[in-house]
Amino acid sequence: MSAKTRSPRPLRKDWQTTRRALCGGLLAALLAVVARIGVSAQTVTLCPSANPYDGQPDNEALQDCLAQYDRVLLQAQGRPGYVGYVIADTVRLRRDGVLLTSAQSPNKAVLIAAPALAVPLLRAQANRFEISFVRFDGNRDERDVRDKPCNLGRNYRNVELSGLDFKVRYSESMRAVCASGMTVGASSGFEIVNSWFYDNGRQPEDADGIGGLWSDGLNIFNTTGATIRDNTFWDNTDVDLVIHGGPGCAVYRNTIEHFQRYGFAGIQAGFPERVGCEVSDNRVSSARDRLGLGIVVGCHPWSECGGGYANNLWVHDNTIRGAVVNLLVDGLNGGTVERNTMSGAQGTRVMNCLEPADYAVAHVINVRLQSGFQIRPADFGMPCP
Repeated sequence: MSAKTRSPRPLRKDWQTTRRALCGGLLAALLAVVARIGVSAQTVTLCPSANPYDGQPDNEALQDCLAQYDRVLLQAQGRPGYVGYVIADTVRLRRDGVLLTSAQSPNKAVLIAAPALAVPLLRAQANRFEISFVRFDGNRDERDVRDKPCNLGRNYRNVELSGLDFKVRYSESMRAVCASGMTVGASSGFEIVNSWFYDNGRQPEDADGIGGLWSDGLNIFNTTGATIRDNTFWDNTDVDLVIHGGPGCAVYRNTIEHFQRYGFAGIQAGFPERVGCEVSDNRVSSARDRLGLGIVVGCHPWSECGGGYANNLWVHDNTIRGAVVNLLVDGLNGGTVERNTMSGAQGTRVMNCLEPADYAVAHVINVRLQSGFQIRPADFGMPCP
């Protein structure tokens, strides 16, 4: 047979047949592996039934999306008229593994409290979820409850989280009415990183003399294996960062600033019966009389402490400047305080009538302390001169 009469087409056909067979075999093998290990495709939604441009409540639509989909991607501001997703009742995240994020990250989607909201914006109680590129706006000045202090019957914080191995990344919590921008409890193995907590709560001078409206930025309690790092806090009116966690707690490279509003303390670490936490490489700075206590190790200045002792904290390599008392150690049993840098103590606005000091120590047991401290008890309810 001559070269002209030989056609390559049957060869190509045979190769196509072979390729289809190979691909079919690989697909069947992959499906078998997927079935064996229980992997399933993730469902994704842009939650189109919620509209951040119309000003109407979106909580029911968001609730449906979180209940049905694995990945909920919300709109960030993309054109004039963006209001945010209006929350008129608490949105609940209850399914393991859910991602709540922005569809246009790093631009952030906004969840904003409706004026009539009298509960938190969001409660998450699940495992391995992630919240990223979301701003939680408590809309404090427009809320009907803005002048009602939080107590056991009133919970106006922005966000409550609990679960195992979850993450909060590149998110914000701001303008909470009172209590806290975010709380985390009964949790383990979680991370809160690269997020902002600011302008939460009010002091009496900003609330026509009403007390009890102050708010933490982030409050961590009854937790293990927590990582709180690379976050930024400013002008929260109670304590910017409260660490009442337990073993395996790592708190580092956070930045806290007070230049516009007064807060009682920047970081407060330790609570009775809580064991172990490392607090390191954080930076706290304040203008005059904008921060009472920079970093507090132990909790004797607060009545909730009841005079008890935190256990085995390691507080090192932090930098604190400009508070009335920059570093206070009061109520610690076991642990180490070392290599912290304090400077520029100033002002008079501080709990329990303490005098300015860069470094003060009171009630400690079996603690290795860096040198240079002054003895200044700070127990709650101490009489002022």
